[in-house]
Amino acid sequence: MHTQQQVRDLLGPADPARGVVVPAAPLSAHDLILRAENSAPPPTRRRASRRTLLVGAAAAATAAASAGLVPVLRRGPAPTGPVPQAGGTVLQPVGYEIATDGEPAGPHLRALAGGLTDASYDREGGRYAYQRIKFWGRTTLFSPEGYLASYVDERRSWTTPDGRRWSDSTVLDLEFPDAASRDYWTRQPPRPAPSGTGRPPGPVEEPRDLAAGRRLPTGRAVLARLLRSDRAAGDVAVAAYNVYAQHLLPRRTRADILTILAGKPGFVWRGRVVDRAGRAGVGVTADLTMPTGQPQRVQMLLVFDPSTGELLAHEHLELAPRHRVLHYGLLLEGRRTDTLG
Repeated sequence: MHTQQQVRDLLGPADPARGVVVPAAPLSAHDLILRAENSAPPPTRRRASRRTLLVGAAAAATAAASAGLVPVLRRGPAPTGPVPQAGGTVLQPVGYEIATDGEPAGPHLRALAGGLTDASYDREGGRYAYQRIKFWGRTTLFSPEGYLASYVDERRSWTTPDGRRWSDSTVLDLEFPDAASRDYWTRQPPRPAPSGTGRPPGPVEEPRDLAAGRRLPTGRAVLARLLRSDRAAGDVAVAAYNVYAQHLLPRRTRADILTILAGKPGFVWRGRVVDRAGRAGVGVTADLTMPTGQPQRVQMLLVFDPSTGELLAHEHLELAPRHRVLHYGLLLEGRRTDTLG
């Protein structure tokens, strides 16, 4: 519960489901933040059911091939029936090459920034920047006893240089942060799974009033503001994920982001990492700042491609009092295309 509140605090009034039961949000956290900062104050929280709370959280936007990590996420159509009553994937944290006694990430990030190669999309042409992202931990079932379950969502988006964007999303499997949560939720009566947003199938254009805020950032000063570089490293890590998840960043911009992160105290180098899609990368972690007196410790992992500097994945990991995954995101595909849909 504390971590869900921490994520809502990071989003502020942009949380797409403050205390209400909602399907997957049609807008990204980044876009909602832009809208909230320029419009109305946050809504009043409505009382939720005592039994369960379906909450939305961003993560803000990983099944590995190495030993000890869970299998690749299953793919399939959006569930329209009840929650499965047996089985289910229990998430295991992504493993780090340097699990303890990590050193400051700055020198490693600067070296990575200085030797970047082109991403595949750097050499492509096309009207739209296409991205496909899979994430877990936004639409969450939370019991009064503290047991969690969350749906895996897959989002596709097509963005033009002037900031217009079309997107669609699909709800996939349920996954669980621990065996106790899996056992709890599979014993409960069947409940409907989210059925989508009620939009027609296929890409739908998002509100045009957000287009200006979705234009590709240029210049180091603009990037530093987007990355919240005046805040703690954990907040910078969340913001970095949001920027990568919103844009196909050119090589120069990726290098600037890496050097901004390199200059921020609090990032720890974790060496080689294999993400949940089985891709080899390099990882850095940063602790999220928790409220005073909060016993919970939460860490965020960013996984970068060691050649191109593209962000492959992120993960929120609760270190204490439990050791479990709270959110993850996989940036699975990025390319340029002339085709919408």
